[in-house]
Amino acid sequence: MEINKQMSWFVKIILLGALAMMMLFVVTIVIMIAFGARFTGLNVQLTIVALQNVVIFIVPVVILALICRSTEGRPVSQTMWIAKSPTFKSIALVVLVYIVALPAMNWIVEWNEGLHLPQALHKYENLLHEMEDSAQGVTNDLLLTKSWGGMIMRFLLVGVLTGLGEEMFFRSGMLGSMHFGKVRRHVAVWTVAFIFSAIHMQFFGFVPRMLMGAWFGYVMLWSGEVWTPAIAHSLNNGLVVIFTFLSNNHYIDDNFVETMGVPEKGQMPWLAIASAVATVIVIVLFMRKKKSLTP
Repeated sequence: MEINKQMSWFVKIILLGALAMMMLFVVTIVIMIAFGARFTGLNVQLTIVALQNVVIFIVPVVILALICRSTEGRPVSQTMWIAKSPTFKSIALVVLVYIVALPAMNWIVEWNEGLHLPQALHKYENLLHEMEDSAQGVTNDLLLTKSWGGMIMRFLLVGVLTGLGEEMFFRSGMLGSMHFGKVRRHVAVWTVAFIFSAIHMQFFGFVPRMLMGAWFGYVMLWSGEVWTPAIAHSLNNGLVVIFTFLSNNHYIDDNFVETMGVPEKGQMPWLAIASAVATVIVIVLFMRKKKSLTP
């Protein structure tokens, strides 16, 4: 192939999607051969989580990076945004933002869950609720364990590996392609965040997930590497695993974390508002570099 023949960002994203669909087909065949046609049972679900993140999310980005090396002469590590290591400052930022933003995010989650479609679409709203309840039931079954060893395994799979896999695909692959394609930074970040949230197919959790996706995107462009948003994503997922384990085994109150910042009905969400203001201040103080960094 001719070196420095630039593929458009749109072609790269289409290619990523096509590769992910191919890998999904491969994973489906492997699961059917190993476990049969019924995708049920804890071992099956844990295997699906591992294969989904490695084969469906990470492998397509590796293939894209190899293609970019052949056609554009760009190093694989640069395309994948893995050349740089995360700094203490960037890790401190994502940890601090998670802590400070928790009440505000809880209130946004509560608000989004309480949204209603127009009366004419009432039956579709019920269908969406049923789909999300079913998906939540699968997640609850996946996270259900009484042993600390089981919790650690789920932390690594659902927390760390899922955080890494999704950030590789959506941020390194999709957002990185748009960044190298000279798409305006804010347009690229929010477009990928929208797709990231839509892919999860959870209408009543769409807004908070899109906000998190945008946050991860800005962190990658600010830090110049994908490791920091992967840490932020893994932190979010991993703490869900930990808090679910602690609440299921009665170490903490079931609603201790989820209700922080959510006011009683009819009251102003003062804690959530303070949390949102503090989050903006923290982000502004850290992110003083206005231009995107190149990996």
